Amino acid sequence: MRRGFTVVELTIGMAITAVLLTGLFAALQSSVDAYAKSSADGVNRLTSRLLVERIALLVRTGSNFGPLPSSALDDEVLSNVLELTTPTGQDVTITWDSVRETLEMDVDGVSATVLGGVTQSAGGIPISPFLLQYENGISLQRVTINLAVVPDVEHATAMDEGSETIRLTASVMPRAQLY
Repeated sequence: MRRGFTVVELTIGMAITAVLLTGLFAALQSSVDAYAKSSADGVNRLTSRLLVERIALLVRTGSNFGPLPSSALDDEVLSNVLELTTPTGQDVTITWDSVRETLEMDVDGVSATVLGGVTQSAGGIPISPFLLQYENGISLQRVTINLAVVPDVEHATAMDEGSETIRLTASVMPRAQLY
């Protein structure tokens, strides 16, 4: 009469269990990595969209826009900078820093980075973040915001082969021009 398992039976059972657990942990790690990647991508997209909406709101309600055309005969300005004054009198400057690839916002002399990974390159073609369209050289009619953002590389996983550029565009008119 036998009582219990032999050493060989126990060893085989532990080997099978180890193989099954290894497969389970690999599948679990892949699932966690995929979740982290999709979360980071979602956060980047959401942050970028919210920033474009915030800039659009500033343009809709703002006044005293810049930069102005170099000549009163020009009606368009492609710029890396957008300047405006809010209804409460704050001076806001939004600047694309091409070296650091960031969008900087300065409010009454207090500057902060509001978005990183702003490459401003679409398919290898450089694009300007702001197009200001004027009438008679001084009256702003429309601002087109055109941002190309690469998702944050700090959230990349081993499965990532490349990073997809997020393109965000908006065309906004100041409210003073709507009426």
